[in-house]
Amino acid sequence: MYLLTNIRRAVKWIVFEGPDCTGKSTIILELSKILERSGYRVLVTAEPSRSPIGRLIRDWLLREKVDPPHIYALTFTADRYYHYYNIVKRGLEQGLIVLQERYKLSTIVYQSEMGIDEKWIMELNRYVPDPDLTIVLDADPEIIRERLHRKSSREIFERDIETLSRIRQKYLDIATRLGLPVVRTDRDVRDVVWEVYTIVRRVLES
Repeated sequence: MYLLTNIRRAVKWIVFEGPDCTGKSTIILELSKILERSGYRVLVTAEPSRSPIGRLIRDWLLREKVDPPHIYALTFTADRYYHYYNIVKRGLEQGLIVLQERYKLSTIVYQSEMGIDEKWIMELNRYVPDPDLTIVLDADPEIIRERLHRKSSREIFERDIETLSRIRQKYLDIATRLGLPVVRTDRDVRDVVWEVYTIVRRVLES
């Protein structure tokens, strides 16, 4: 059992990024249990959100290909603004630790893969802040593809091994550029949780 002890209580916002099927939901769930056992109040959330815009994304944009691809960047970003100011910011103001699945990097990675200029995407997102910590979860593209097949995913961004490899590499390049921690998840989940916990603990102690 992992417990955080004698740590100064601090509000933190931690985002988990990476290709689909790299274990973001599982890791967030396990981490939230550890933090709650340690006395923290935790908010678990994700993008796309549960707002009307988020539901539009899940019901339409992730099932059908639309043109021009700028629609994806604009819609995901609109959902992000709603999600941050109505969910994340309020949670932080209430003293919660926010654990979030996906944020700005997802839009940068996936929409730049569709040919949209990265600088334009960053400009769209300039009025939502950066989290205290972003952790990039990583796995071999072949393993990602196998996991996608097992869950019978129909999302338009999850395709052939070449696309998965490019998406993965974009995440790794950005992580290197920004100095973000990268955690491999194609191994025992207990080892992954321990590594993530260690990274998060350093942030909470800072």
